[in-house]
Amino acid sequence: MSRSTVPLLCSFLILFASSASAFNITRILGQYPDYSTFNELLSKSGLATDINSRGTITLLAIPNGAVGDLTSKSDDVLKRVLATHVVLDYYDPMKLQRMKDKTAKMTTMYQQSGKAAYDQGFLNVTARDGSFIFGSAVVGAQRNSKLEKSVMNQPYNISILGISQPIVTPGLDGTMAPISAPPPKANTPKSSPVAEAPAEEEEAESPAEEEAEAPAEEEEAEAPAPSKDADAPAGAPDADAPPADQAPPPSSAAKLKVSFGLFVVLATIILA
Repeated sequence: MSRSTVPLLCSFLILFASSASAFNITRILGQYPDYSTFNELLSKSGLATDINSRGTITLLAIPNGAVGDLTSKSDDVLKRVLATHVVLDYYDPMKLQRMKDKTAKMTTMYQQSGKAAYDQGFLNVTARDGSFIFGSAVVGAQRNSKLEKSVMNQPYNISILGISQPIVTPGLDGTMAPISAPPPKANTPKSSPVAEAPAEEEEAESPAEEEAEAPAEEEEAEAPAPSKDADAPAGAPDADAPPADQAPPPSSAAKLKVSFGLFVVLATIILA
C-alpha cells in the first residue's frame, strides 16, 4: 500500500462513520404520513437542522390529529416547545420497560439552550398500568402524554416514539411564569386542652387568708398561761367578788378622812 492511499483510506473511514451515525429527521418522518404535520413544524421552526446534528436522540412525535394549537405559535415559541420533545438519549419500549424506578428523568434539547429554568428542560416518564406517561418535570405541570407506539428505532442513534398529545411545559410561550415549588404548609399548633389545676393547688388558700389564719401553735405560744380558774364558765362571777348590790366595805384611808372631817367641824364649833 502506497503512502498516498493511506490518507485517502482514513478520509473514507471518517466519512463512512459520520454518514452511519448521521440521519435526516425530515426524510425519516416523511415515511410516516400520520406525523406529516409534526414533520412540517420541525422544519418551520428550524429545529430539524439541530436534530440532524445530534448523534443520539429520542423524538417524541405527535400525530396529526393531536397537534392542536402548535401550528398557530410563533417560530421562536414553537422551537422551544418542540425542543422539549427531543430527548438527548436513546429510549425504545424495551429500554423503558427495564427502568429500575417507576419514574425516570430525561434531559431534552431545550435544557442545552441555556434558557431553561425550574426544570423546564427535563421530562418525567412514569410507568403506569402497563403504559408510560410523559410530562414536564416542572412542579405542578400536567403529565398526561401517553406512549402510543414505537414509530421507528435505530439502536442506538435514533428512536421515534409516538405520544398521544403535546407535552405542556409551563412558561415556554411567555403567557405565564414558570411554576416554582409550592411553599411549605405552616404547621399550626394544635390547641392544647386547658390543664386542670391539681386539687392541692385549687384548695390552696390565698396569701391574705394565710395571714388571717395564724397557726394555732403560734397563738398558743403568745397567749398567757391560763389561771387555775380557767375551767370556770366565762359568764360565772368570781368567787371572791362581792355581790353586785352589796357595796364594798370602806377602806382605812376613807375612815381616817371622815374622822378628821368630824374633828375639824367640832373644833370650829368650840372655838366659835
